[in-house]
Amino acid sequence: MKWIKNYDKNADTIIWIKTNPFTTLLRYLKHNDLLSDFALIESIAIRNIPFKIVIGNNIGKYNNKTIFYTVSENCNPYKVANYSATLFHTVHELENQGNKLFPETSEIEYWENKAFMQEQFLKLGINHPKTIILNRNYSINELDNLQFPALIKEIHSAGSRGITKVNSKEDLLKNLDKIWAKGHSKTIVQKLVDMRRDLRVVILNGEVISFYWRVNSSKEWKPTATSFGNTTEFGNFPEQWKSLFIDFLHKMNLPTGAFDITWEKDDLNSQPLVLEVSPSYQLNPSLPERYKSITYKEYKKKLFVSDAYYKEYVDIVFNCRKQITNYYFNKLKKA
Repeated sequence: MKWIKNYDKNADTIIWIKTNPFTTLLRYLKHNDLLSDFALIESIAIRNIPFKIVIGNNIGKYNNKTIFYTVSENCNPYKVANYSATLFHTVHELENQGNKLFPETSEIEYWENKAFMQEQFLKLGINHPKTIILNRNYSINELDNLQFPALIKEIHSAGSRGITKVNSKEDLLKNLDKIWAKGHSKTIVQKLVDMRRDLRVVILNGEVISFYWRVNSSKEWKPTATSFGNTTEFGNFPEQWKSLFIDFLHKMNLPTGAFDITWEKDDLNSQPLVLEVSPSYQLNPSLPERYKSITYKEYKKKLFVSDAYYKEYVDIVFNCRKQITNYYFNKLKKA
């Protein structure tokens, strides 16, 4: 009812649905935009603020408005490899037209752009695994001092996609050819950290709002995403590093971010290594006590139970969106 009550075609607050949900239905569902956009609309409607919804490329005609949107790959009409640049450019031009965009371009610049991210880590003194950035026209001499095994990472990817372990220079060259064939202009090569777990920690406005460990119980390295069969553990937050994690986000001037952090040989007393950060993220609800004996991947498949994953997930998405939207509105008041 609040959605209907507060909808106003002349409102100065706009919710931008990046593509038409009907003509891009499969992509709209695949990238979870449906739930994210519903959560965004709800977070604004409950504030009793007049708003309007604008779909797709119609957004370009607006000036001097406040525009909210969700971040996803579903804003890439030409299907270029660097999909993050497409969204960044669009948001940047809308800001140049006098609009206030949330998230801002300074946030989007970090989104699924590992090259920019690693450059900022180095510039800001944020501890991370040794990394080199390779352009498509790189010099072979840039590979001379690499130590193997190493990881090669596509710079525009998420969910542990586009990450490959390479054991030799020859192996690296073969995988570089595959990356250039996909249309990427850059990639990164990173020292392989000797670790079997990493910490996903989410910070919003100086507070830790979520964390969990992704644990690889095998002896061999593999990406840490749960889709690769890793387990998820909640609890045992390394409190001694909390202020450092918050300081990392402050250095990057981001209001919120999800860090992937690890330690060499899983030694929590050593300096933490930041693998990645994302200003846009999906939170995972805690594993219910009754399902502690199964993997998180298996828990996601349980649909018809009282503690079903999708029920908990919907709640956590809506609650997180509400917190982030509140932060942006408070920032508007201070401006």
